[in-house]
Amino acid sequence: MGIGLSFNGPEGGCSGGALTVLVCSSCHALLREGSSHCPRCGPGSLALFGAELLSLDPRPTDSGAIDRLGRALGRQYRVVRLIGRGGFAEVYEVVDSDLQRRLAVKVLRSDLPWTAATILRFKQEARAIARLNHPNTVPIHFVGEGEGLVYYAMPYLEGRTVADLLKTEGPLTTDRALRIVEPVLEALQHAHDHGLVHRDVKPDNILIESGTGRPLLVDFGIVKYLDGPAHLTEAGFIVGTPLYMSPEQALGSQSVDARSDLYGVGAVLFQLLTGAPPFEGTDSQEIVGRHITEPVPAGNLSRDGIPPWISGIVLRCMAKHPDDRFPSARALLEAIRAARAGALPAAVDPVTLLPRADETPTEAMPAARRRPTRRGWLAGIAAAAIAGVMVVVSALGRQPDAEAPAGYEVDEPRATPGPALVVENRLTEPIALTVEDTGLMISPGDSGRLPLPAHQALEAHWAMVQPSTGDRVLGGAVEGAILAERVEGELYRVVDAEAGGEPRFAPTVVNRAGRSLRVAVVAGDDSLDCDCRISNGDSLRLGYYRYTERSALRVTDPAGWSARFTGFAARRDSASGAVVVRVERADLRPPPRATPRRAKPARKKEAERRNPLGSFLPMR
Repeated sequence: MGIGLSFNGPEGGCSGGALTVLVCSSCHALLREGSSHCPRCGPGSLALFGAELLSLDPRPTDSGAIDRLGRALGRQYRVVRLIGRGGFAEVYEVVDSDLQRRLAVKVLRSDLPWTAATILRFKQEARAIARLNHPNTVPIHFVGEGEGLVYYAMPYLEGRTVADLLKTEGPLTTDRALRIVEPVLEALQHAHDHGLVHRDVKPDNILIESGTGRPLLVDFGIVKYLDGPAHLTEAGFIVGTPLYMSPEQALGSQSVDARSDLYGVGAVLFQLLTGAPPFEGTDSQEIVGRHITEPVPAGNLSRDGIPPWISGIVLRCMAKHPDDRFPSARALLEAIRAARAGALPAAVDPVTLLPRADETPTEAMPAARRRPTRRGWLAGIAAAAIAGVMVVVSALGRQPDAEAPAGYEVDEPRATPGPALVVENRLTEPIALTVEDTGLMISPGDSGRLPLPAHQALEAHWAMVQPSTGDRVLGGAVEGAILAERVEGELYRVVDAEAGGEPRFAPTVVNRAGRSLRVAVVAGDDSLDCDCRISNGDSLRLGYYRYTERSALRVTDPAGWSARFTGFAARRDSASGAVVVRVERADLRPPPRATPRRAKPARKKEAERRNPLGSFLPMR
């Protein structure tokens, strides 16, 4: 099943219905509906794309597009050739005769019937990008419209992408990788300072300019406004590339911010150092699902020549929750430079680059309780399929007038026209919520809202997306149903670790023991071996288990040294059930020594005691 998003035109303006569009994020080719990846570029190349088209039938290709573009640009410009054609735009080489310079002009495809809102968005984004003035970005000279075409002009650049560099040279040295990443971080900080998020940081979008060797961050075509009007922040163009997509992007969050770009930087740095992206798979669904649920394979960063602090940089960049990442590109850049200079503060862990007192693993999500936000979940429907979840589930929650647990702030349901179901997810994993044929994914700590028909009974189902390692799903299922005889207004429910009246706990193991560990969870009378190995420096969320006073965690290293952790009552979060267990080298105990068995005396010796002369004289 391919990943796709359905978009409708403005109210009253959609004559052909919703349209699902898939685009290759590498070659920008338009793909057939149901494609799992681009047949030319392979898995991981599928991008999510919403065209906001008015009709399902594209217009015939305009054979006179070059002449039309030439008339739109004016006599000063000469259109040389079509450089490339993607899912939503074409790029032409153009010569500015007056200034004697070559330009690359990007034009919205004229054979697709765009809405007025899409054209406005294209022009607004181009003007926003034109505000950038940084040596490691590509400037936009001007934005124009004429002859039925909408376009903007950039310098014509020659060079090769970092993706091409990796294909020909393989993994790079740490020094060379950081010479690429550091200028990209400076460009991102400049963009973030101007209120723009790139949302598609990847090797294909980093160009190494011929002659100068200068890294350039290119293709801000799916940029998101940090502070722009709401209609400009809605999904409507490419949403991201699976190999480098942050979990919140994959879950369709409307509040994607600058920290999503830092996740992409971490994935790119991982690939620069190892030669492969952190998560791969047979199709885009599997890849995005691994980004959402699996810890970063930090063991791949343990080869010779890669300093240990690099692993901490990558893990913190690629934390599942944005709150666990670096707060800004500038902070990440400063951490890299401090680590390279050996000038990290004493209070900072040189492996994780986090304060030593911080008990939260890099990959844990969420790290802190946050005020719930209302998000758009259009892409979350696709993410549910990505994570491999077929949900028939059941819930528990509280009525709107119930008192919130201590330490939690809960938004009052927002006044909206018509009835709706609002579900807040307090678990540490995403949940998939379905009402008949409508569904959405709700990430940890957030709320989702589904409109409902008025004056009708409700039967909704939810299920948690279980974490996994390799092909093994961890923990037990957490699921439930929400039932109501008649819905009036907003119906508010909370999903937490007490769902169904059965308390659960969600252990996360942070390995600081200097060796790999195997883990078993003791839940009630059962001891469950997760059949997983946690490398040194890694952490792993083990899913949810039934909680009792006897619940425990047992870890064992390859030599048989082990440790048992109990007493989770004080550490267990009452809402999420989260328990973080940090395993240090001092926690491990050697295996008990086996008591040697006393050897049985030989029969010959017994005979000699009975007949001392038997060895010399025969005895009858």
